[in-house]
Amino acid sequence: MIEQIATSASTAGFEFRLRPNRSITASGLVVFFMLLAAISITVAGFTFRQGNVFAPIFAAVELLLVWLLLRFVWRTQEQRHERIAMTVDAFTVAWQPPGDEVKFQTPWVRVHSAPARSATERRRLLISSHGRSVEIGAFLGDDERVQLEQQLLQAIHALRATPTAQHDNQAAG
Repeated sequence: MIEQIATSASTAGFEFRLRPNRSITASGLVVFFMLLAAISITVAGFTFRQGNVFAPIFAAVELLLVWLLLRFVWRTQEQRHERIAMTVDAFTVAWQPPGDEVKFQTPWVRVHSAPARSATERRRLLISSHGRSVEIGAFLGDDERVQLEQQLLQAIHALRATPTAQHDNQAAG
């Protein structure tokens, strides 16, 4: 999922937050778990009536373990995101978790797609400058990656066209 976040009026720039897509909502996850619990309890009850006295205990342990793991995965994915912030001078990519951050100079940044390295991989979206490259949006779908590439190229073009950027380029030249 690509979110464009409004930046303050004092800093001309753009900010994007990328989050992994979820195939299920929080309420859908609860419904899924309830269906799983109903099936597990039904099977445990049936086998208990046939003499398996440990079936309800194993069913309870299984359900507790599945619930804890589902909750762990949900919370981990909730915290995972990439933040791309750009101003006339700086282009920053930050990953959460682990909290890494890479900075480039906006005038020299290049956004481009790279072919997949193998038949099982997808095309990659790269940010490059001064011999360094980082991949962004690896968890996005192909359509979203193309959309992000277009949005980043438009944002960079808009930043390079700002009067401050043109003034800085003329002063440097």
